[in-house]
Amino acid sequence: MVLGYAPLLKLDLFLPEQILSSYLFVSNLILILAWALSGPVVAGVLTALVSLVALYLSLSLKAPEIFFQTFVYAAIFVWMIFYLHETQKKTNHKRIAGGKIAEDLNLLGEELRKKDELKKALGHKIERLLELQKFSEELKDAKGVPAAAADIVREVRRVLDRADECALYLVDESREGLALAAAESRQKEAVREKTGGVFDRWVMKRCHSIAVDDARSDFRFPAEADRLRSVCASPLVTENKVLGVIRAGAYAPHAFTSDDLRFLDILSGLGAVTLRNLLLLEKMEELAIRDGLTGLFLNRYFQERLAGEIQRAHHSGSVFSLLLLDIDFFKNYNDEYGHSAGDLVLKSVAGLVAKCLEHGDLAARYGGEEFVVLLPGRSKSQALEAAETIRREVEQNRFFLRRVEGRVTVSVGAAAFPGDGRTPEELMETVDKRLYEAKHAGRNRVCGGI
Repeated sequence: MVLGYAPLLKLDLFLPEQILSSYLFVSNLILILAWALSGPVVAGVLTALVSLVALYLSLSLKAPEIFFQTFVYAAIFVWMIFYLHETQKKTNHKRIAGGKIAEDLNLLGEELRKKDELKKALGHKIERLLELQKFSEELKDAKGVPAAAADIVREVRRVLDRADECALYLVDESREGLALAAAESRQKEAVREKTGGVFDRWVMKRCHSIAVDDARSDFRFPAEADRLRSVCASPLVTENKVLGVIRAGAYAPHAFTSDDLRFLDILSGLGAVTLRNLLLLEKMEELAIRDGLTGLFLNRYFQERLAGEIQRAHHSGSVFSLLLLDIDFFKNYNDEYGHSAGDLVLKSVAGLVAKCLEHGDLAARYGGEEFVVLLPGRSKSQALEAAETIRREVEQNRFFLRRVEGRVTVSVGAAAFPGDGRTPEELMETVDKRLYEAKHAGRNRVCGGI
């Protein structure tokens, strides 16, 4: 390590003074430490100082060759210092440049990855929009509200594949709430909320979409409000009127994204237009088959439904029943209070009959003060129970005719397929006979031939 001392020994230079040998050893050690600790500039300055001291010693000892050798080795040492310094600088520059290149490559790779993800997301969105366009064309061919609602639910389940269930509700104006129109569930268990859950009512009342990441931590809803953890729901709105709600739900939290909600909003807009048109069409068709006074179906429509029910029962082996009702002593109300009072009685009784019906039942005005009820899937005994419920409801009802409290009663005949007839004519003849028997037995009673 001692650069100045070793070459002197190699050239067999005789140094009679110990101080000169010590000087060379210490001076070169100082130079090495200076270069190591302070850099080449300080080492160069110290080398110059050492050379001056060597000059002084050589002059004092009258040995100029000592100065010459010391100067040469010092110059070589300085050159080596600067050479090593430049080499290190180049190495550092290369290392820095390599690091910058690696960093730029990483940034470029990250940017390419983001662009690739953006490209995939954009492609996915375009694919969704194309599917929506195709679906909107298919939706135009839907036959009726139930079919359209089922198609919408199926499309939502297909695209929002993380949804465990999907339901579509329509506004039930008569009950001022929601009614289930269509639903699909990943599990065998059907959707429980037939009139909508807390999320569906929230969307309906506020006419605003909602995305819930975790219902248990959402301050807008109680933790036990619903069995669903993630919810994505949108209102079906057309002409500033809420027709219903479409809702997708998952049992796990954080199942849906903001893109899912935007897709649901677009789909609900398409579905709302189709459902509105179908509802208007149904309303027009219903007006054509309903009695203007009582609101019940016309006899013509009842006869069509009866023929269809008989055909279905023949194929499936199912049963159904008929009820024929007549208002007792109705002519007396017309004669005593006038036709307007009679109309009031007809409307009142028709409303009570409709109130007692279950889903799928059909009530029609048969003619005059007579009403007929079709009960699909009900046996004779079940029909008699339904008839007794109607009779009792009418008997207990009170209404006012010209400020005078009044009440009416009904007589009811019942018949069942296939025991009481296998054709429309046979069934109507049988149920008419049962009604006559009820009237002949004193009125305000039910007769089913049992």
